[in-house]
Amino acid sequence: MLGVAAAVSALLAATGWLAPPSANPPAKAPDGCTILQAENEREGAPTTLRLLALPAGTTRRLTEAGYWINAMGYSAAQDVVYGVADGTRAGRYGHGAHAVRIDAAGVVTDLGVIGRAGARRPVWSLVTGATAGAIDGDRWYVRQGSDLYTVDIDPAGADYLRVVHRTPLRPVSLAVDVDDFAVDPADGLLYGVSAATHGDSPVVTLDPATGVVAVVPGLAFPRGGAYGAVVLAPGAIYATANEDGQRSVTYRLPRDGSGQAVEVASGPPLVSSDAAGCYTEAAPPPPPSSTSPSPTPSPNPPTPSPNPPTPSPNPPTPSPNPPTPSPTPAPEPPPPPQPPPVERPAAVPPPVPTPSPVVVTPPPSTPEPPPPSPSPLVRPAKKAQVKPSDTGKRTREKRRWGLTALILVLGGGAGAAHVRRHR
Repeated sequence: MLGVAAAVSALLAATGWLAPPSANPPAKAPDGCTILQAENEREGAPTTLRLLALPAGTTRRLTEAGYWINAMGYSAAQDVVYGVADGTRAGRYGHGAHAVRIDAAGVVTDLGVIGRAGARRPVWSLVTGATAGAIDGDRWYVRQGSDLYTVDIDPAGADYLRVVHRTPLRPVSLAVDVDDFAVDPADGLLYGVSAATHGDSPVVTLDPATGVVAVVPGLAFPRGGAYGAVVLAPGAIYATANEDGQRSVTYRLPRDGSGQAVEVASGPPLVSSDAAGCYTEAAPPPPPSSTSPSPTPSPNPPTPSPNPPTPSPNPPTPSPNPPTPSPTPAPEPPPPPQPPPVERPAAVPPPVPTPSPVVVTPPPSTPEPPPPSPSPLVRPAKKAQVKPSDTGKRTREKRRWGLTALILVLGGGAGAAHVRRHR
């Protein structure tokens, strides 16, 4: 009988009926993924950072960063996310894009300008305005325009946060509409969504070694404008259309082509977005136990000493005026860590506003008093003619003068005739 019982027990154990319950929680879905998504509803800072659990589509944390962030990539080795920041609330950077680091708590740190390898002084960053980013090991791939730049993120390297390689992407028509991608460690290719075609938006691969952009047959997302956030899960591709009608939509697409893209989350329309993942979060601490465990009694309790200590015959006499204990000063908090140096943009004089024409309204004029009406002309009175009082006397004078003149004329004429006779 004992042999038969042992045989039955072995058979049940082999089939799993007697297997002990597993202490580990069940594994998450093969296509489950938690991503860090950057969203911008308008141009400029601040960017909203959302920790999004997929495929449930639930937001687990929301942070507002003071930067305009895009082209993010997750470094599993460092457990941080790197992103490209074109500026802050105060405006764009003077030397172009800066690198920012985002830790598991959502804290954003400015790491300075992303320069060129070997440059002795800061020059204009090549990745300014980049929209797509992904990290593979110590290589951070960033697409800007039709070029793929490789940025070194090895903190111990001499070219940390410097562009070390540039790869032209071909064909340009597919490359320039890939607004985000994620790297697949299995083949080393970057997977993104191109919105260049007139129909559905196909999934494409970008080869960092050659720059070749190719369409993946059978995988496509609905036409929805730019797909600014793309991540790879073990069994699916998640992509967010920035603007699909009056909202943004996140889709899940099976990687094996067994189904169509399905909507899993939505939000307000976005002018830009980006994603990094699958993002690892620190496990929450276990909840405190409500009951304190009782101490386990020691199997060998200590043996009491046979000779207890003898008290001193002359105990010290307490001082009549014991010194007052001085309060122990609280330890000073450590100084805050110095923030990394941030290159400030060159001072650009603000544009001089054009003064608007000032219309001067004249004060209301006081009507001038009408000119005084001319007074009627008064003709001057004629001078009264003085009539001579002695009319007869004046008549005699006139006659005397006229007689005198006649005598002179006659005398002159007689004299002249006498002269002519005696010539």
